[in-house]
Amino acid sequence: MNRSAAATPTSRGGRRGGFGSVLALQLRTGWVRLLVWIVSLVGVYAATLSAISNLYPDDAALESYGATLDGDPTVAAINGTPYGATDLGGVAANEYAFIAAIAVPLMGLFLVVAQTRAQEESGLLELLRSRSIGARAPWLAAFLVTVVAFLAVGLGIFAAALAGGVDAGAVGLYALSISALGIFFAALATFVGQFVRRGSGVTSVGVGVLGMAFVTRAIGDVNDDGWKWLSPLAWQQETRPFDTDPRWWPLALTLGVAAVLAVAGLVLVARRDLGASLFAARPGPARAGGFARSSFGLALRSHAPSIVAWVLGALLVGVAFGSFGDDVEEMVEANPQLGELLGTGGASDQYTAVVLLLVALMALGVVGQGVGRVRAEESSGRIEPVLARGTSRMPWLGLQGGVVAVGGVLTLVLGGFGLSLSTPSDGGGSAGWDVVLASIDYVPAVLAVAGLGVLVLGLLPRTTWLVWLVVAYIALVGMLGGTLDLPDWAMSLSPLYAIGQVPAESASGWAVVWLSVIAVVLFVGGLVAFRERDVPRT
Repeated sequence: MNRSAAATPTSRGGRRGGFGSVLALQLRTGWVRLLVWIVSLVGVYAATLSAISNLYPDDAALESYGATLDGDPTVAAINGTPYGATDLGGVAANEYAFIAAIAVPLMGLFLVVAQTRAQEESGLLELLRSRSIGARAPWLAAFLVTVVAFLAVGLGIFAAALAGGVDAGAVGLYALSISALGIFFAALATFVGQFVRRGSGVTSVGVGVLGMAFVTRAIGDVNDDGWKWLSPLAWQQETRPFDTDPRWWPLALTLGVAAVLAVAGLVLVARRDLGASLFAARPGPARAGGFARSSFGLALRSHAPSIVAWVLGALLVGVAFGSFGDDVEEMVEANPQLGELLGTGGASDQYTAVVLLLVALMALGVVGQGVGRVRAEESSGRIEPVLARGTSRMPWLGLQGGVVAVGGVLTLVLGGFGLSLSTPSDGGGSAGWDVVLASIDYVPAVLAVAGLGVLVLGLLPRTTWLVWLVVAYIALVGMLGGTLDLPDWAMSLSPLYAIGQVPAESASGWAVVWLSVIAVVLFVGGLVAFRERDVPRT
């Protein structure tokens, strides 16, 4: 192709069509992923609503719940300010708040990335573009499909709440606010995807924004100041659908910013080359050093950026949330019912245990993203030149999985260290190195999930989403297991629950030993399976 033909708008993809074909293809190949997300989010909300209805069967019980949480910094930091948590809808919204704040944004990020940047990395979009498909068509289709998926989530929440007897007007605003939150992060992925070349990079930036949003919302809610308005999570919360003064304008703010991000992303996509980003990559040295050519060097280079981002995020969460623990003991003294709600152990230790759970979930996020990154090395074909140069399969996967596992452990321990720096030493609970040691108790759980990831890569590489499914289940048990009244055997399937709520209670020695053994068995099994199967398997 000559230079003039290559420079035409048609070849750049800005003016070609194919939107309908791309939309049909994305629906045909991604409908299972969409269905799983929609059913999971709606199902968890419906289960939460049913559990709340059983736990608080009358108005007096619901009002008592709201009175217990009034002014509680623990709830404000983790779930946000519990506006209107004196009726069924408000209490269910508060209990569902953490799951919604994490799962809804991740859904928006993952759905857009899976059909855009991930497809560019694998080469599938290059095939589509060769058949007169415009540059904007895949991105526009992915964004619109995600928008419709979030509207389906909102509709499902609305239907479940109506069936439970919640006021239609209040739950309508709530459902729309949940949908708008997801649409915002889908738009963010559409925008960021034009500046970041790899799908894992887009996800990392999105998770970073989510982490900052979580922290700024927590700071603003605990201190009741303007910091929370920097967070899209607060925009959803500030609609206050179940309070006495519901607001529609934060919903318009969320959708307005989302529209700006989405339009900007769709405009910019036609200004870059396929597989590239708007900012050209910095050229590296002509020859790589010995370490950079080694399998370990390649693994570290591949995973280091995302690991560093997660570690910094965990440190920030630990330091920020630890500083909120100053008032926990005072709140419990003033409100004994709050102590009963926090559970066994001192109030300070219970709060520390909740924050350590958040840090442990971030460590599991490192594992989930790292497993996806390893899979991308195979599906994109980048693994073949490496193995062709004499690198053995088992050492390659072992180093990749090892770096991911170490990244998860670093995130966990350094997050615990950050928490120890700001946890008050005179708060009546664990502080200093006791908090760090408590975080180390969760290391076998992180290693077990990393071992599962290696096993999936070796045995069922097309199902790496199973690792994220396990992480989601662990989060569900940790944040909603008690509310949903899950049976003990179901709770014990979570490795974090099996170890215990450290430091509020002692870690289970048997769980630590068994999880360590399971981690080794899964890791070795994954390496053996990877050695025996075909590579690549796309």
